Amino acid sequence: MIGVPVQEANPNSKAGAGVSSAPVVYEFESFRLDPANRLLTSEGKEVLLPGRAFDVLLRLVEHPGALLTKDDLLESVWGGSMVEESNLTVAISTVRRALNEDPHERRLIQTVARRGYRFVAEVREGHEVPRVVRPATVDAPVAEVVSLPASAAVPAPAKRWQMRFWPVLLVGFLLCALAVGFWFFLRPGEPIRALAVLPVSAVKNSGGEVELLGLTDGLVSRLSGELVVRPMSSVLKYSSGAEVDAVAAGKEQGVDAVLAGVLDGSTLRLRLVRVRDGLTLWKDSFGTEHEGLAEVQQQAGNAAAKELQRLGAVTPAPSAANAAAQRVNDPAYQLYVRGRYFWNRRTEDGLRKAADYFRQSIQADPNYAPAYAGLADSYALLASFSVEPGRTANADARSAALSAIQLDPTLAEPHASLGMIEFFTDWNLPGAEVEFERALRLNPNYATGHHWYALDLAAMGRFPQSLYEIHQAQKLDPLSLIIGTNVGWVEYLSRDYVGARRDLEKVLELDPNFTRARTRLGMVELATGDYKAAVGDLKQALALSGDSDPWVEGLLGDAEARAGDKVGAEKVLAELKARSVTAYVPPISRALVLIGLGRRSEAMVALAASVEDHSTSMVYARVDPTLDDVRKEAGFGALESRISLK
Repeated sequence: MIGVPVQEANPNSKAGAGVSSAPVVYEFESFRLDPANRLLTSEGKEVLLPGRAFDVLLRLVEHPGALLTKDDLLESVWGGSMVEESNLTVAISTVRRALNEDPHERRLIQTVARRGYRFVAEVREGHEVPRVVRPATVDAPVAEVVSLPASAAVPAPAKRWQMRFWPVLLVGFLLCALAVGFWFFLRPGEPIRALAVLPVSAVKNSGGEVELLGLTDGLVSRLSGELVVRPMSSVLKYSSGAEVDAVAAGKEQGVDAVLAGVLDGSTLRLRLVRVRDGLTLWKDSFGTEHEGLAEVQQQAGNAAAKELQRLGAVTPAPSAANAAAQRVNDPAYQLYVRGRYFWNRRTEDGLRKAADYFRQSIQADPNYAPAYAGLADSYALLASFSVEPGRTANADARSAALSAIQLDPTLAEPHASLGMIEFFTDWNLPGAEVEFERALRLNPNYATGHHWYALDLAAMGRFPQSLYEIHQAQKLDPLSLIIGTNVGWVEYLSRDYVGARRDLEKVLELDPNFTRARTRLGMVELATGDYKAAVGDLKQALALSGDSDPWVEGLLGDAEARAGDKVGAEKVLAELKARSVTAYVPPISRALVLIGLGRRSEAMVALAASVEDHSTSMVYARVDPTLDDVRKEAGFGALESRISLK
C-alpha cells in the first residue's frame, strides 16, 4: 500500500535535559492522551476507547496538521493485516464519538475526501516526569548510630515489653484476618456496570398499572447514563403480577445487579440484589402518607443512585432530561407511559394506540417534550411497517420530533426519530447518520439509537460498522426481539446467510411467534434456494400478522413462484392489485411477486412506482439480495441513485 510518507514522532525531540527519557503525553482541548499508559482522559475522567481506535487517534495526534492517508493508517495501525477500509471507518467514527465531535463541525478530525484524515486541533506535547524516591535522612550524626553484635544480650526491660506486645500483635492479626474474611464474603466484587430495574409490584390496592409503570420508568430514567440500565421494553415481561425471582431475572437480562421495588400504600420499598450470589447489597423504604408518589420516587431514585455509586457504579446526577420522569402524578406523564407500553409491542395496532396516547399526553400538557418524541417514534415506525406511504407519515413525524427538540434539546429520542425519518422516508442516509450520532452523544446507552443507526449504515453497505452498532444495541437490550431480529437482518444484507439464520433462530427460540423474525428467516431461505422452507415460514409470518401485511404477501408470492407454484403466486399478485384500489398497498409488494415470476420489465415499473411512493423497504435497494435478479435491468441504477449516499 502506498501512502503519504509520515515521519515518526520522536518523543525526545522537545525534551530538555533531565527529562529526555520521560514518556511523552499529548493534550488538545480538554483531552489528555497518555500513550505509555494507553489512557485518554478529559478533565481527569477516563474516556474509554477500543484498542484499534486508540491507535488511530494516537497516530493522528502524533502528526497534527498532516494528511494521513487511509493506506498509511491501515498499515501503521493494523500492521499489514488483511483488513478492509471499513475497519478504519469504524475506528474513526468511534474516536469522533469519544471526542464528542459534532458531525456538522469536524473541529478535531478532518476528512479529506477519498484520501484520508487530518487532525486539525492544536496539540500540546509534554512529558511525564518520573518521581524520584529519595532515601530518608537520619537526623542523628553517624557517630551516634551504634550497632550491637549479634551475641549482645537484650536488656531485661525490653524482653518484658516484647512479652506484653506479642499477645496484642496476635489479637490484632486475628482481627485483621477476620475483617479480610468478612470483606471477601461481602465484597461488591466487580463494579456494577449493568442493572435491571424490575417493574414495581404493589400490595393490594396500593397502585394502578399506570402508576407502577411510571414508578419503574422513573427509576430507569434516573439511573440510566454511564451505568447501563435495561430499558423498559426489556423488563416489561416481568410485570405479569406473578412473583419474580430477582436472581433468575438478572441472569436472563445479563446484568450485575437487580433493583426490585414494592409499593405498599404510599411507601416504596427497594432492594438491590447482586446477581452472582443473590446477596442483598442494600434495601430501604421511602415515603410517608403526607408525600406524593412523585416525591417518593425522587427520594428512592436518588438514594439508589448514591448506593450504586458507593458500590463502584457510575450514575448521573438528576438532570432536566430524567427529571421529566419524576412526574408520576401528572396525567400527561401517565398517558405517556401507557403510550410507551403499547409502542414497545411493535405491532401496527400497538403503534396506533401508542400514537393516540401520546396525542392525549400532549393535549394534557402541550409543553411535555417526551410525548412529542413518542409521537414521532410512532409515526416513524408506522411508515416502516408499510401500513401507509412514507411521504404521508413524514410530515407529522418530523413536526413532532422538531417540537420535542425545541422543548428539550437534551433528549436523545427525538434526534433518533429524526434520523429514522431521514433514513426511511427521505432516503437521506448521510443526514440520518448526523441525527443518530447526535442522539448517541446525548445518550450513549440509548439502545434504539444504536439499533436504528445500524440499519442506516447497513443500507449504505457499511457492514462492519453496522454490525458494531447493532451489537452495541444488543448489549444494552439483550432480550429485545426486534434488535435480535435485526442482527440477523444486517447479516442477511451482508450475505452472511449462515450467521443470519443462526441469530434469527435464536430470536425464534425466545418467541416462535415473533412475526418479523419469522419473515426474515423466510428471506434467508429464499436467498439460499430453500424455497419450500421459505414458503412455509412466510405463510406462518403472514398468519401471525393477521393475513394483512402486503410486504410479507409479496415475499410469499416470490417464494411460491420460485418453488414452482405459479398459480399461487399469480393469486397473490391479483389479491394485491385488487386491494390497492381501496387500501394502501406498497408497490414493492407487487414488484417482489413479479420478480419471482420472471416478469422483470413489469417488476421494474412497480419498483419505479415504489421509488415515487417512497416504499420504506426500498431504502435497502443497493444491498437487498431480494432484488438481485433485476440489478442488471436497464434503469435499476437510476432507481438506486435516488437514495442519497452523499
